[in-house]
Amino acid sequence: MYTGIALYGTEQVTPQEALVLGKSIFTSLGLSVETCGYNQYIKNGDHEGDHELIEVSLAELEEKIAAGYINSFRLYEEKKGHVPWYASFGLSTNDFGSFHHIDIQFPASTDSNIESMLTEALVSVACKYGIAYRCDKVSKSFYYSTGDNLVSLYPYENPSLFKRETPGRFQGGESYLHSKLRMVYPFNMINEHHLNIKIDEMILDRWIVKNNAGQLKKINNSLWMWVVDDGSIDEINQSLGEAGVLISWKQEFTVKKTAKKLP
Repeated sequence: MYTGIALYGTEQVTPQEALVLGKSIFTSLGLSVETCGYNQYIKNGDHEGDHELIEVSLAELEEKIAAGYINSFRLYEEKKGHVPWYASFGLSTNDFGSFHHIDIQFPASTDSNIESMLTEALVSVACKYGIAYRCDKVSKSFYYSTGDNLVSLYPYENPSLFKRETPGRFQGGESYLHSKLRMVYPFNMINEHHLNIKIDEMILDRWIVKNNAGQLKKINNSLWMWVVDDGSIDEINQSLGEAGVLISWKQEFTVKKTAKKLP
């Protein structure tokens, strides 16, 4: 199993800040930055916007970032049998058909480690929304961060709906930054706008408390971490999906009831 983290609305994050964070996360996980990469446009390519990945050492990447030569990059550790990598940290901007976000993938860790890592990350860099989730493959964890390859985590999730909301080549409205949630995950980093989303005449932060739907922990003046137990995720997703709060919710889908129900 793998853990995936995606932070959205990272326009204010500098490459220098992201590099420091990425190196720190790798160190905390006992990983090594074996290879780095950044995209570069191909001169006289077959199509406008054609680009390629340039692999460099960490020292070379640091030099290029310090010189202002690049504004997006990826750090990764490779291991045999793990495709496309064993662990990865990437900063993306609106270049190369992408959009502003940070994506992280690494072998599954404990919830306490993930929470500590997220807290550190959100103190170091600014974002407007974030999620942490689990996948059986590192490739799925990577593609899920951007909504690519129709990767989904839940049977009641339509992955293409999130992709349409992303900027870049889709020119989406990014409603996940303020008025909706993508889905509900074990860890959800939400802002004040999310907390004020209306659910049956009740705002989200009060709905969470009333329904014992996880814990809200304040990270800083603009972000809260909403932690949800695995056993409650399906029913919380159904409640918020039916209320029209979730971008990727499959309409008319019913989650199989379990013994545990929300009050």
